[in-house]
Amino acid sequence: MERLSVLVLMVILAVHRSVGASDVQQPRLNPTPGNHANAGGRVATAAASGPKAEQQWRTYLHTKEGLTKEGLIDSASSMSGATVSRLRLSKDLLPEYGASFDRLAVEATPETPTRLHIKVYPTEGKRWEVPESIVPRPRPNPNLSRNKLTYDFTTEHKQHDGLGAGAFAIKVNRKSNGAPLFDTTGSRFVFKDQYIELTTKLPKSADVMGLGQMIMPGSSVILRRDGSPITLWNRDLPGALAEPYTNLHSSHPFYLQANRDGFSHGVLFLNSNGMDVILGEESLTYKVIGGLVDLYIFAGPSPEDVMQQYQQVIGTPAMPPFWALGNHQARWGYSNYSVVEQVVRNFSRAGVPLEAVWSDIDYMNNRFQTLTLDTKRFPVPKMRALVDKMNAAGQQWVPVHDAGISKMRGYKAYDDGSAANIWMNDYKGQPYVGQVWPGEAVWPDYVSNANTSAWLTEQVASLYKQVPFGGLWMDMSEPANFCTGVSCQADPANKQAVATLTAATPKDFNIAALIRKRTTCQLKCERASPTDKLASPPYAIHNFDITTKTRRHDIEKNIVSVTAKHADGTVRYNTHNLHGTAMAQQHYNAYVAATNKRPFNIIRSTFPGSGRYAGHWTGDNRASWKSLAESVAQTLTPSMWGISMVGPNICGYSDTALASAEQQGFQGSFSTKSKGDAVLDDKGYEQLCNRWTSAGAFYPFSRNHVTLLARPHEPYRWPAVAAAARKAYGLRYQLLSYLYSSLFLAHSQGGTLARPLLFVDPSDAAARSADGQWMMGEALMVSPVLRPDTTTVKKHFPKGNWYSAWDYTKTEVTKPKAHQLDIPLGDVAVHYRGGAIIPTQRYANVTRRVRFSPVTLLVALPLEVSGSQKPEAKTLQGAAPYAGQEACAAVHSANAGRLVSCGLLYSDRDAVEVGSNNTVQVWYAAITSADGKQGGVSSSIKANAGDAAGKLRIEAIHILGLPTTAPAAAVKAPAANAKAPAAQKKAPAAAAKGAAANATAPAPGAKPAPAAAGQEAAAAPALVAATATVNGQAVKAAYDGKVGVLKITGLKKVVVGGPFTVRWKI
Repeated sequence: MERLSVLVLMVILAVHRSVGASDVQQPRLNPTPGNHANAGGRVATAAASGPKAEQQWRTYLHTKEGLTKEGLIDSASSMSGATVSRLRLSKDLLPEYGASFDRLAVEATPETPTRLHIKVYPTEGKRWEVPESIVPRPRPNPNLSRNKLTYDFTTEHKQHDGLGAGAFAIKVNRKSNGAPLFDTTGSRFVFKDQYIELTTKLPKSADVMGLGQMIMPGSSVILRRDGSPITLWNRDLPGALAEPYTNLHSSHPFYLQANRDGFSHGVLFLNSNGMDVILGEESLTYKVIGGLVDLYIFAGPSPEDVMQQYQQVIGTPAMPPFWALGNHQARWGYSNYSVVEQVVRNFSRAGVPLEAVWSDIDYMNNRFQTLTLDTKRFPVPKMRALVDKMNAAGQQWVPVHDAGISKMRGYKAYDDGSAANIWMNDYKGQPYVGQVWPGEAVWPDYVSNANTSAWLTEQVASLYKQVPFGGLWMDMSEPANFCTGVSCQADPANKQAVATLTAATPKDFNIAALIRKRTTCQLKCERASPTDKLASPPYAIHNFDITTKTRRHDIEKNIVSVTAKHADGTVRYNTHNLHGTAMAQQHYNAYVAATNKRPFNIIRSTFPGSGRYAGHWTGDNRASWKSLAESVAQTLTPSMWGISMVGPNICGYSDTALASAEQQGFQGSFSTKSKGDAVLDDKGYEQLCNRWTSAGAFYPFSRNHVTLLARPHEPYRWPAVAAAARKAYGLRYQLLSYLYSSLFLAHSQGGTLARPLLFVDPSDAAARSADGQWMMGEALMVSPVLRPDTTTVKKHFPKGNWYSAWDYTKTEVTKPKAHQLDIPLGDVAVHYRGGAIIPTQRYANVTRRVRFSPVTLLVALPLEVSGSQKPEAKTLQGAAPYAGQEACAAVHSANAGRLVSCGLLYSDRDAVEVGSNNTVQVWYAAITSADGKQGGVSSSIKANAGDAAGKLRIEAIHILGLPTTAPAAAVKAPAANAKAPAAQKKAPAAAAKGAAANATAPAPGAKPAPAAAGQEAAAAPALVAATATVNGQAVKAAYDGKVGVLKITGLKKVVVGGPFTVRWKI
C-alpha cells in the first residue's frame, strides 16, 4: 500500500459535557476474539516515554452524519451517537516493533453526562478486545443531549508545521473550566499488531492513583512520577521481597487523577494484553503488546464521583454476607481438624471475636487435590461435626481452592473435567500440563468453555454436601505455574522427578521437604522458540524475575503458556490478565447454584470487574514494620479498582526471623529479609502484631494469616495483643451495621468503602500525604500507629468536627491540619465525622448476635450550618457526608442555616440478590438549630420488606457536639487510650462494665463494648436539664454539658422502618 508523506490531520476531542443520543443500540465493532501476532523478533530497548510528535497518521475521512457545526452530536439526527474519523498511515514509526496498520477508525461516543468512550481500531480484520462475557459494558444513555454533558469534544483540522495538515490527537476537556482530562497532542501515536503506544499530558501538580498491582516505592497511595514503568502482567510473586515497581498478582489499567483545584477525573484503558504504563513528570504513556485502544474517560468531578462512574462500566462491588465483616483467622499449617478446633477454642477463651477459620492447602486429600478432604487428617464425620458446631455458634469455615487441578486419574474433579473436555490446551491441542502444589496439574478454561460451569458447580456442591463452607478462597489464580514452557510432561526416565511429582502427602503433614522439591519444576518442558511471536513479542514489557532481580523478563515465566488456547481458539497471550476475573465470576455463580446462598469469595489475581464477584487479599506480605506501613496503600488502591472487601494479611505472611535450618531450607529465597526490614526478635514480633491487629481491625476484609513454619501470630498468643484485639474488634463489631450500610451503597450505586483522606476534601493538599490514615465510608476516620516504639503521633484532620469513637471528645478543625495524638500500645485512633448519623449496636463476639441487636444512633453535628457554601464549592472543598444522596440532599436544601446530619441504616438477611422487596433501607436526618439548643431526628423509609423487616429496634440516640459548659478540648486530646478513657474522662462512651475499654476480655455474650453503643458512662456526667419526645411520647434525656453530648434513651419499642419523629431541647 502506498505510504503517504508526513501530512497528518488533528482530531481534537475536547470534552464538554456533551452529546449524542440514540435509541438505537450501537453495534460493537470486531466482537470476535482473535490474535494478530505477525510481527518480527524481540527488541530489548523500549522507546522513550512521552516522545515529541513524529506523526504517522492523517485523516482521510471524517464522518459528519449527526454532527452540528460545533462538532457535537445532535440527538435528533444522530443514529449511533458516535463521532467516527478514519485515519490513513502516513509514516511508519518504530519498524523494529513490526508494521503499522494502514487504516484506523477513531470512534468517540458520549455515553452519559460524565462518561466518554473512545475506541481506536483497524478498519480491516478482527482485533482482540476484552469479552463482554467477562466485563459487560453499558450502552449509551439514549436520552443524552448536549447541554447535559460535563465535558466537551469537537473535531478540528489544525495546521501542523506548515505542511497543510494536522497531527492526529485525542483531547478531552472539562466543560466548566476548560481543563484537559485527556490530551495526546504533541506526542507519538503508534498502532501495530503487537505494539500500541499512546501518551497523554499530565499536569505536574496533579496526583495520580490506581494503576497496579505493583510494589510501590513507598507507603503512599499516590503514584510516583519518576518515569519507571508500571507493568500490568499478572504474576505469582511474593510482594514483600520484590523490587519497587515489580508487577504482582493483578492488572488494573485505570487511574484517578486528583488536581490541586479539587477537580478529579479518571481514565480506563480497557485492554487485557500486557502493558507498561510510564508515569513521567508531565505525561503518562501506554505501551501495550496487543488488542486495541478502548478508553473510557470519567469526568467526576469528585474522587468518589469518579469511582461511581468507573463502576458503571466495570460493575459495582459484590454485596458480601454480613458475617464477612467479622474477624477472620487463617494459617498455612492448620494440619488437621483438631488444630482448627483448638484455634476456635483459643479465640473463645481469650475473649477475642472470631467469625471464620480459613484452611489453606492443609485440608486437601492426597497430593493436594483441591475441594477434597484428607481422609485421615480431616475425615468428613469429624470435620462435619466441627463445622456444624461452628455454624451453630455463628461461625464459618472457608477452604482454599487453587487454580491448578491435580492431573491424577481417580481424582473426580480431574476425571470429570477430562470427560467434559474443559482444560486449556497447549499448542498441540492437548491439555496444557504444568506443575503446582499437587505436582502435575491442568487448568480449567474459565474464559470460553461452555462445559466449565457445570463441572465447577458439581465440584463445589460435592464438597459443600460433605462439609458446608461459607465461601471460597481462590489462590494461585494468575494462574501460577512452577514450570515454564509451551508444552510440558513428566519424564518417565527421570525417576527422581517422577517420585517428587507423585509423592503422597505425609501422614504427619511434615511437608517442608516435599514442598521444597515440588516448587522446583520436575517436568520436561518444551520452551518457546526465540522467534515465537507470542512468547517473545517485539516489545518486551518490564516483567520482573525474582530470581535474577531483573526487569523485562520472559512473559512466559512461571505461568500457563501464552501459546495455550481456549475452547474458542483464543490464545492466552490475550487472556492471561483475565484469568482471575473469569475464575471469580465462575466460582461466584457455582457457589450460588450449589448452595442458593450469597457467597463470600476472595481471590488474589484481579482485573477490572473482579470486584463484582469477589474480594481480594493483597498477597504474600511480610511480618515487618515496612509491610505494615505499606498495608494502607495496599488496601486503598484495590478499593479504587472497585473491590470493596480487601485487606492484607494481618501481622504479615512471611517471617523476618527463621529459627531453624529447616525453615530456611523450606523458604529458600523467602528466608532473606527484604529491603527496609529489620529482623524482629520475639518482643518486637509481639509489638508489631499488637499495632497491626489494631490497624487491621479496620481493613474492610480483616484476616490474620501466616505461612508454614513461620512464627505463629494469632492474637491470643500474647495477652497484650489479645487485649488490643478485643478493643479494636469490639468497636468494629459495634459498627457492623454502619459498615454493612456503606457496603450496600457501594454495591447499589458504586463507590468505595475504604478510601483515602483526600476523598473527604479534594482541595486539602495535606490530606494527599496522609499515608497512614483512611476513611471507612463517609463517616469513620482510622489513624493507627505504624512505627515501632511510638505512642505520640501527628495525624491529619480535614476541616470539620471529628469525634473520638472512644469517648466522644470533639476535635474542631476550622482549617485542615495535623493534630498530635497520644495512642498507647493496644489502641488505635478512630473518629466519627461531623454531619453524619452512625448506627451502632451492642457488642457480641460473633456478627450474628450483633446483627439485630438494639441500635443506638450517633448524631455527629457538623462544623458548619447547611447552605454555607456554594454548590460547586461543596464538591471541590468536600461535601457533607451523604450530601449526594437524594434523601440527604433534600434535607440540606430545605434547612439552610441549620446543622444537618444524615445517615443510612441498611439491613437484609443475605439473599443472593438484594432489592426493595427484601431489604430494609432507612435514611435518618437530624436538624439542629445553629445554636445547638434544640433539634429533631426523623426517618425516610426507602425499603422495609423481607425477613429483616421488623427485626431492628432503636434503643437510644446520642447527639454529639452540642454546646459545652467546659473549655473546648485541646488539640492534643488523645483519640484513644488503652486504660479506658471513656470511664476515666467520664465520657458517655464508656463500656458498662469497662471490660473492653480496659482491653480485657468481655464475658462471652456480654453486652459491654469499648465505645458508645447505647451504654452509660461509668462516672456521673455534669447533667443539664433536657427534654425529648419520640413519636410524641416523652422519653429520658440526659445532657452532659462537659462534653456536649445529649443521650436520649428508653426507645426500645421504636422499630426501624416504623414511625420515627424525635424532638429534643436543652
